[in-house]
Amino acid sequence: MNKSKKVFDMSRITEFMSVKEAAAEAHMHPVSIHNLLTKKKLTRFKLGRRTLIRREELRTLIKPQTEIVAQD
Repeated sequence: MNKSKKVFDMSRITEFMSVKEAAAEAHMHPVSIHNLLTKKKLTRFKLGRRTLIRREELRTLIKPQTEIVAQD
């Protein structure tokens, strides 16, 4: 019988971040991140009790705001 071991892909760890990490990266309060999740501006991924956010999705959301500030 061939029992294959499940291998955890470490590269996928950096794909997601916690609400606290997302708030720090976006220079926002964690409550503001929760508001974006509630308004469906960000996708919520649950891992047990933890709420995770896709790093690239957050960067895409905040990028236009960053460009506007940089142009001023």
